[in-house]
Amino acid sequence: MAEDRRRHFSRGRVLKFTVPAAAVALFPQGLRWQLGFAGAQVPASAADRGLRALLRATPDLGSTYIEPCEVDGRIAWARIDEVCQNLRGYKNLPNFQHRPAVENPGLVWWFLRDRRLDVQEATEKLVKCLRWRQKFRVEYLGPDMFLKEMRAGKGYVHRHPDVVGRPVIVAIARRHNVFDRSLLESSRMCTWMLETAMKQCDTLEPPPVKGSPMATSSKPEQALGIFDLRDFSPLQADLEVAGFLIEVLYNYYPGRTGKVLLVGAPDLFRSFWENIKPLLGRYSSLADFVSVEELREHYFEPGLEPPEFAATGQAQVLRSAGQASRGFAGAGAPKGPGRHAVAFSGTSAVVLAWGLLRRRRLPAQKAHSAVYGAPVGLGTCRIENEVEVDAETAEEHIRQLQQRIPEVFKFRGRPAAQNRALLWWFLRDRHLDVAEAASKLRKCLEWRKEFSVERLGPELFIKEMRSRKAYLHAHRDITGRPVLVVIARRHNVLERRFKESCSMCTWYMEQLLERLTTLEPSLASGGDAEKVEQALAIVDLSGFTPLQADLEFVCFMIDVIHNYYPRRLARILLVDAPDLFESFWKSICPLLHHYKDLAEFTTAREVGRRYFSCPEKAPPELLKSYRA
Repeated sequence: MAEDRRRHFSRGRVLKFTVPAAAVALFPQGLRWQLGFAGAQVPASAADRGLRALLRATPDLGSTYIEPCEVDGRIAWARIDEVCQNLRGYKNLPNFQHRPAVENPGLVWWFLRDRRLDVQEATEKLVKCLRWRQKFRVEYLGPDMFLKEMRAGKGYVHRHPDVVGRPVIVAIARRHNVFDRSLLESSRMCTWMLETAMKQCDTLEPPPVKGSPMATSSKPEQALGIFDLRDFSPLQADLEVAGFLIEVLYNYYPGRTGKVLLVGAPDLFRSFWENIKPLLGRYSSLADFVSVEELREHYFEPGLEPPEFAATGQAQVLRSAGQASRGFAGAGAPKGPGRHAVAFSGTSAVVLAWGLLRRRRLPAQKAHSAVYGAPVGLGTCRIENEVEVDAETAEEHIRQLQQRIPEVFKFRGRPAAQNRALLWWFLRDRHLDVAEAASKLRKCLEWRKEFSVERLGPELFIKEMRSRKAYLHAHRDITGRPVLVVIARRHNVLERRFKESCSMCTWYMEQLLERLTTLEPSLASGGDAEKVEQALAIVDLSGFTPLQADLEFVCFMIDVIHNYYPRRLARILLVDAPDLFESFWKSICPLLHHYKDLAEFTTAREVGRRYFSCPEKAPPELLKSYRA
């Protein structure tokens, strides 16, 4: 069926829709209606009601110009003069793209419109922008300053504009890794791409005074942002980069984004989105969740879409196979095995999402009950030696290890080479391999000196201590092990200071070490049964959100526990973990080595019942849940 594609512009807003040729027969007088963006009255005839329903079913492509565009010229120039007068009061004000701001009325008019013609707010925001550009050296940014980011293909400015002429910035989320990025380089790349896109845009000149010719522009003022969120995982939940991008778009490129498309977003991203959405303010209304098919159909001319979203022959075959195997049909069908979920909208999305979540949650609950609900061991109390050796062999291994540790190394104020219990600890951890034990112990001692472990104290991380993110429980567990409690919901990746968080956790590991015994060979095989070498860690995951998915901090803790306090944790209890934590857990499991076998998913009730002599001795946070 032939189609007549029409675009309509109203005060910078763009609405695209498709009218089948057969529908034109219903309107013999032609298609005439009004768009109700500014409260205009729409005719109530039957034909217009049908057309109005058609308009509601079509996507809003976003704006192309910064509103308000239509202002009396005399008022506009009076406000511009006021801003320029204010700018002259600042000394050594940087230029904007090598041009003084007071000589650039388009720049001043841009910030005035963003601030709804408020002179004071526009002046302050423009000054802040100019100083940031100078400090960040925006004029001198280039790909040579972030080659690693560019080679990874994380983002680029598309060579073709969208259907309304806006430049297009594409970001591929799955190519970003919070563990393998430099925040400075990522920030530079984002700024450079924004700057490149802005050079393809126009900045409207102020409206002319009465009698002057009207300035016109064929280019839009705004850009289109596309985030490819297929295969999104917690490794891409980089709140630091997201926070930088939000600040830049709001303060330094205000109003320059007409629409942001979130393509193929999985359920995990929607939880991440709910946490960053409040930070966006009114800009959150620019975001739209779409599928790849919707992006191709509505936002680009055929064949001009970014290559990641092109309908290649192979992709078509995969989609067809997926539709046939699942019994779906139509544009909203899944894309085939191993492909990504299509973003749905409206009531059908809610119903489908609820059904899928329900189907997934039931077997998940059964699996958790089968695996974690069964009575399992409470964990060990001592560092077990997998190789049985007699006292003479143990002494020989210790003597060999002593020869490999220089006398200059100290552990808790005592020469490490003379600390037999320390040497035996690392030998058992490395299964009596002297070379491996020496390498690991030297690494531990060097780190302790570099990190100044002996000098750590609460005064170095007062803010972290006041937030009560972690503490040593007053009661030991039923086997006599000391208990470290971590409250995940009190941690916020946007507010924490990485060095302070690391210092606090290291200090707590030192406090645990003081409460533990390090056995020597003569006692390791038996001896005093009341002495324990290992501790219990309880992580309260109730209320876990992406704001607690701090992968950088988790990596530090894994490194510390594995390399510098090896095998000092007998069991890690993950209490009341929500479904959201499951994806985060899968992403960090490969980093945990054999420690993932120590983790146990459980509930507050089970912790109080199994790990403490009575529920009242459980940590107070868990006790509240237990009573509830």
